[in-house]
Amino acid sequence: SSFFCYAQESKYIEVTGSAEMLIEPDEFVFIIEIEEYWKEEFVKKKIRRYKDKVGIQEIESALMGHLNSLGIQNKDVRSTEVGNFWRSRGPEFLISKRLEVKLTDFQLINQIIAKLDMSGIQYMRIGELKNKEIYKYRKEVKKRALLAAKEKAAYLLETLDKKLGDVISIREIPTNDYIWSNALKGSNTALSAPNSSQADNNKKIKLRFEINAKFGIKE
Repeated sequence: SSFFCYAQESKYIEVTGSAEMLIEPDEFVFIIEIEEYWKEEFVKKKIRRYKDKVGIQEIESALMGHLNSLGIQNKDVRSTEVGNFWRSRGPEFLISKRLEVKLTDFQLINQIIAKLDMSGIQYMRIGELKNKEIYKYRKEVKKRALLAAKEKAAYLLETLDKKLGDVISIREIPTNDYIWSNALKGSNTALSAPNSSQADNNKKIKLRFEINAKFGIKE
């Protein structure tokens, strides 16, 4: 966007410049939600009464054992939510728990999924992507956005045979980082399908910033 002001007492041009950058994450969070279930739910024949429940501690213990076998330590796994709810299929509350696993290698996701018992898994997805030096990249993108604003103002003024003067004001327009992260979602059994349980490692952090700048116009 751009704005010209050419009144006698005030001559300036106001423009907005933008810039983007894709960053490779060096750390990410893999979210796994587990949930109690009834063994009878996985029996094909119709059963009116559920009796054999698999508790949340048993499910979590099995999951942690699987994660540990892949070299993932307990300190890299934290519980963020615990809850329960009523389902018409079961005669009582079922406890659910969400675990966040800190990883640095996307290929570990496929290893986690490959031999994981999906019976107690409610869903899995890739959560937050991080980069330890993201603050440096943010500064670089903001600089590029400001330079883009300056360049835009200059070539717009050239069409009027005018020259760019000193900067009057610079204002950052609030924007959010975009995370390219496909989710792995499905029912307890859907994730066991070979094609639905592969994680795409082409995940990027997309930074975008816009800078609004006002420049004077030389005679």
